[in-house]
Amino acid sequence: MIYSLKSNIRFIIILIILSGCAASNQNKQLSNDAKSAMATGDYQKALASYENIIALNKAANKETEGLVYNNAGIAAWGLQQTEKTIEYLETAKKLSASTSETFSTLANAYKKIDNLSKEISNLQEYVERYPQNKEINPIRVQLFDAYVRSENWEQGEQLWPLLDSASHNNVQFLTGYLRIKRKLEKVDERDNLAKQLLKLDKNNIEALETLAEKHYYIADETYVREMKAYEKNKTMKQYNKVTEAIKRVNQDYKTARDYFERLYKLNPNPRYANFLGNIYTRFENKEKANHYYKLAKKKN
Repeated sequence: MIYSLKSNIRFIIILIILSGCAASNQNKQLSNDAKSAMATGDYQKALASYENIIALNKAANKETEGLVYNNAGIAAWGLQQTEKTIEYLETAKKLSASTSETFSTLANAYKKIDNLSKEISNLQEYVERYPQNKEINPIRVQLFDAYVRSENWEQGEQLWPLLDSASHNNVQFLTGYLRIKRKLEKVDERDNLAKQLLKLDKNNIEALETLAEKHYYIADETYVREMKAYEKNKTMKQYNKVTEAIKRVNQDYKTARDYFERLYKLNPNPRYANFLGNIYTRFENKEKANHYYKLAKKKN
């Protein structure tokens, strides 16, 4: 009886060992299949193999290596399966199995579902961890664009010098940098950037707005200031001074008018029409002023 019991125990142990060996061999085969599939770009087969490994380990109450989750996430992204991509790659991060591709892929996945904060955090982590990677510039460019989209003006300004020369001459990114300078009220840099942009793109809205508003507010502030000064001191000297100032004011108003008319043709925004109404009011052209004020009341 005792002998029979010992034999049964030995038999069960052998079965467990054989089962473990079989599972190990199956995992090894699945891992090899997955690697081969990834190498050839067969993401469907690769993902199926990695998911089988995860399922087998779960059934056997075994932990799955973080690298398996990481590779499964990369394969899922190759198939544009965004939810799986995020699930597997976030698991890989928790298991300390992330690579540079983990962070760049997660950033793109979060961008796809419009999760701007997590897109930024993954891009920032990439930049901090892998500053020497050959792919660092595209990541910095994407991070700069994300800063602009999220209105992180100071961070965008700090990152700009680290972008490559091609990005510095790219209309999209220059437009973003101009927006930063406008929001931070860096006036000289703002105006120079606007002029640079118009050489690359004559219909750039951001640049046209920058210069239109610049000339409008210079004219408006000068006009109000000089008229107040004249009202306080109606001498011939002050009259001559205000007359000279009005010449400069009119030139700035004309420049602003030209920019705003171009803007309105490109994009009939009521805001541009309101500026034009104000300018024609200064020119004492009631007909055109009323025309633009009516347009300003229209909804896009």
